[in-house]
Amino acid sequence: MRDDMMTNSITEEMVAAFLDGNATADEVRMIVATLPHSTQLQEIIAISLGVDRDLALGFNIEEILLKSAYAASSKRGNLCCWECEKHILNRHNISYNEEEMLKLAKTNMWLCESGTQLNNIGKTLNILGMSIEQHFNATLKDISDALNSGKDVIVAVDGGELLGDRWAELMEDIFEGEIPDHTVVVLDYNTANGTITLFDPNSDNNSDSYPIEQFMDAWNDSRNFMVTAKDKEYVPSPIDLSDEILDSSIEEIIEVLSKNVHEVWAKSRVQEGWQYGHTRNDEDKRHPCIIPYERLSEGERDYDRNTVKNTLKLLQKLGYKIEKR
Repeated sequence: MRDDMMTNSITEEMVAAFLDGNATADEVRMIVATLPHSTQLQEIIAISLGVDRDLALGFNIEEILLKSAYAASSKRGNLCCWECEKHILNRHNISYNEEEMLKLAKTNMWLCESGTQLNNIGKTLNILGMSIEQHFNATLKDISDALNSGKDVIVAVDGGELLGDRWAELMEDIFEGEIPDHTVVVLDYNTANGTITLFDPNSDNNSDSYPIEQFMDAWNDSRNFMVTAKDKEYVPSPIDLSDEILDSSIEEIIEVLSKNVHEVWAKSRVQEGWQYGHTRNDEDKRHPCIIPYERLSEGERDYDRNTVKNTLKLLQKLGYKIEKR
């Protein structure tokens, strides 16, 4: 290898480990710190990542980080990304089996001993029904817009710059390079007081707030890498019952069943503390339909009738037959 690589004690074995995702954190820092100054190293890595040879000398640091930087540090070893994704799943009440999800992540190489590559952050969220998007060079406005639109936000950071010794981290950035090694979930961005609130798997708290300047120092190390996640749009798809016709013998019980549907609904509301009110008021628990079925408007009774009819049609479509004893 050329002298410019050897100057920083970068060996062929170290580069191979880096490309295979098996390099240590110190080796990753050394290689990334050397990249801007070593045209040979740029070319080797760019070609290995599938970049056109003519573009090799003008390497894309985001592309390198995406496939070589690992977010790992957490109180549970290398699971910071999983802890962030689990936090989001819990917020959305999405059920999951942690053992199965970790096994899946390891099988698919989303999670390895070094942690999780940036390009694999959010993969388990996607498997469990959420849509994800990944962005480099994101801004605070991007974070704000994502949160305001109901999305969850994970960012890659240098974890030590949030909870560690900031002076030591500054020296590390200068002499070893800026390497993201951690992920956090952004919970809130308060422009009024200039703070950002995070869920950090390394923290003993449910949330921690930081001055924007400190957060940006940590986030900049990942070239402001951000992953947004949101629930996929729910599209109701009931079973088609348009070809089902109820037998005339069943029609006669529809009104009885409809009245009972209303009675069950009204009873549950009363048990929850609701009372009749001329207009609906959720705060005061008032509802205009807490009255006898016979006093409901025709439209309200049709709502109950349609519920009953569709239930009976579904039973019929599934092969069941209702007969009077």
